[in-house]
Amino acid sequence: MRYFHILPVLILIISVSGCFSGKRPEEPAFGGSEEWRLKSLEENFLNFKEGMHSQKDLIESNYQQTRTDVDLIQDRLNKLDDSIAELKVAQQKIIASQSEISIAAVPVSVPVPVVEEIVSSSNEEKPWMNVPGEKVEDVAVVAPVTPPKSFGNVENLYKEGVNFVMNDAPLKGRKLLLKFLKKSPANKLAPNALYWIGETYYSEKNFAQSILKFKEVSRRFPKANKVPDSMLKIGLAYDKLGDKDNAIFYLQTLLDEYPKSSSAKIAASRLREIEG
Repeated sequence: MRYFHILPVLILIISVSGCFSGKRPEEPAFGGSEEWRLKSLEENFLNFKEGMHSQKDLIESNYQQTRTDVDLIQDRLNKLDDSIAELKVAQQKIIASQSEISIAAVPVSVPVPVVEEIVSSSNEEKPWMNVPGEKVEDVAVVAPVTPPKSFGNVENLYKEGVNFVMNDAPLKGRKLLLKFLKKSPANKLAPNALYWIGETYYSEKNFAQSILKFKEVSRRFPKANKVPDSMLKIGLAYDKLGDKDNAIFYLQTLLDEYPKSSSAKIAASRLREIEG
């Protein structure tokens, strides 16, 4: 009977000792697992940092290469701009040389003494008489003389020539106007005839030649009514040739010199378009 009282106590002792013996081996295993996880995380983090460092080096290398390519392209663009500027200067020299060749004084057939004077009526030089980069020689101007009785018939050549120009027959009009100037170079309509000759070249899209004729108006007849119109057409012709600098120069000079002229309104509008 006494054994039955001792038996439950023994069973309890064995159970408790079994629990302790089962838990103790798990503790090292649990601690080792955590340590392994931490080491794994540290290793992954180090690998990530190393990868980021490599990516940074690659990005910096690509950036430097891109900068080198951009600098090379910019250098080529600068050289291209220099070439274009040289071509413009060469073009202006050609136009100036053609102007000196084509602008010749037409001999007066009227047996009347001729008085010559320099274009400029004073020592002050007008800004549009010389364009930057162009060297223009002074051109002798034939002073007006007393018109002979035959001028009436000669002026019919002018009227017919202008009529042809205004009716889209520039070649026929130009021939009559040149004939008019040859017969009557000192006529009051001479500057108008030169202007309309310039218009014939402009309508034919021969803008370089039209510029020469329009400039001849202002050089030979600086006080003529057609000077503002000629300056306007010079600016427009330069614009057609792609020479924005000279186009702006002449249009702005027209506004400064003849602000109240009808041509000035057109010049102001076109100047705004060119300058953007």
